[in-house]
Amino acid sequence: MTGFSLLMAAASPSATSSPLATPSASPLPSIVPSLPIPSGTPAPVTLANPTLPALLLSGIVWIPLIVGLVLLLLPARSEAERARVRIGAIVGSGFVLVLAVLMWYGFADQGGTLAYEEQRAWLPQLGSSYHLGVDGVSLALLLLTSLLSLVAVLASSRVRERAGAYFALLLLFETGLNGVLAAVDYLLILLFWAMPVVAAFLLIAGWGGPGRSRAALKVLAFGLASTALLLVAVLILAGQSSPPTFDLLSLHNTVLHGPATGLLFWLFFAAFAILLPAVPLHTWFIDAVAEAGAPVAALIGGALPALAGYGLYRTVLGDFPADLHRMRGAILVLTLATLIWSGLSALGQDDLKRAIAFLAQSRSSLVLLAVVSAAPVALNGGVVLIVASGLGVALLLLTAGMIQERTGTHSVRALSGLAARLPRAAILYLVGGLGLLGLPGLAGFVGMVLVFLGAYPVDRTTTTIAILASALLSGGLVVTSSERIFFGPLPDGFARLRDLGTLELTYAVLLVAVIVLLGVFPTLLANDVNFGILSLLARGAG
Repeated sequence: MTGFSLLMAAASPSATSSPLATPSASPLPSIVPSLPIPSGTPAPVTLANPTLPALLLSGIVWIPLIVGLVLLLLPARSEAERARVRIGAIVGSGFVLVLAVLMWYGFADQGGTLAYEEQRAWLPQLGSSYHLGVDGVSLALLLLTSLLSLVAVLASSRVRERAGAYFALLLLFETGLNGVLAAVDYLLILLFWAMPVVAAFLLIAGWGGPGRSRAALKVLAFGLASTALLLVAVLILAGQSSPPTFDLLSLHNTVLHGPATGLLFWLFFAAFAILLPAVPLHTWFIDAVAEAGAPVAALIGGALPALAGYGLYRTVLGDFPADLHRMRGAILVLTLATLIWSGLSALGQDDLKRAIAFLAQSRSSLVLLAVVSAAPVALNGGVVLIVASGLGVALLLLTAGMIQERTGTHSVRALSGLAARLPRAAILYLVGGLGLLGLPGLAGFVGMVLVFLGAYPVDRTTTTIAILASALLSGGLVVTSSERIFFGPLPDGFARLRDLGTLELTYAVLLVAVIVLLGVFPTLLANDVNFGILSLLARGAG
């Protein structure tokens, strides 16, 4: 299906109707007549040697952690030693991105099952196994997290203090991100879920800005709260199964009775809403992005919401479709509250990084709109939007970091006329901002259009308000901040600023290239994502 045919399909009633709109009957057979409904029964546990594709997936998960542990053992006192540590981190993270691209290139629809699947004995007494696998949704997000992790490592070239620990924590962050997206066992997911939280806490506390202590503690507190909610939900869900198991696919077949279903729905939803972040659970996110160094802020702002969106897709939509339908009104109110609050807050910020953090939160709220609509077209658009937003937010935060490094400030009011001295930074900022707004030809366009076209037939009022609020508030921020920062008279103190260097251009242009590539050829991801969405909806129907 081409990008144009995806848009045309979005306009048809059969493509945009939500399978949750009528609880008594599901239209999935008419939407995906050729799609086999997954049985939900995992492959038997085996101790046999994993195949090469499985080794690729395990490599994506564990190579960053292994490389990080090695870097901790290397001395980093002299500049030559620090350079060796940086090169090791670049090689490790770059190799993971290569593996992710190879997996994407070799990916094919598995007819409702997982690709590159690996399952081996781990904790059989608890009903838990080492179970990895990906579909189109998780593979798209793995590409995002692998790319952002490499960019964060490249952008950290000026780190001098405790370089070994810094890069080891960045790689721990990457292992946690990739592990959540690849794991198909809830105990594994919990293990990986805590890794980015701990890594972000330590990175902000050790290398953050003036308010790093408070911001780091908030990251830890909210992150542990999310983990605790997820743990309680998983334990309740596993206790309902017979025999007890933590396998995600097996638990899908567990029949829940009474209030347990509603309780589990809200536990899972709250755990993911914290990292999304949704109002009023968002304050940690704003502080973390503002106080973290630019590379760490890019990972927090671009990758952590992707994990939350994935959880909403995989668990809330895939396993609790009826509860999602019943709670649709409350979630739509939360969606609009998050979108409007974050948009207005962004417009009122003088701190550039805080404004970008609120813009990232506003983009994340549209993922809630896609999930609650449960329309195939909107859900496809939601995944594309997660990827596009992650790229755009990372580009904006890295550009803001470059500006702050040169000017010594991130106050929007203190900046003016920088396009005369930093034309490359001005172009990067505009590309990132316009990509988030959904300019045609950039990655966010197809995602925005599909979300709105898919959600509109399900709830016209909410979708219309979301369209207007998103365009006016987010567009207002990008336009006003660009005008204040890059145009107007150049202050005398900025007359000797130097433009971006080769390394900075390298990782920034890499993000720009992917943003443009996905904008021009959206089917590079959309086709694979579509297979994963249809499988999730088939699970919810069966």
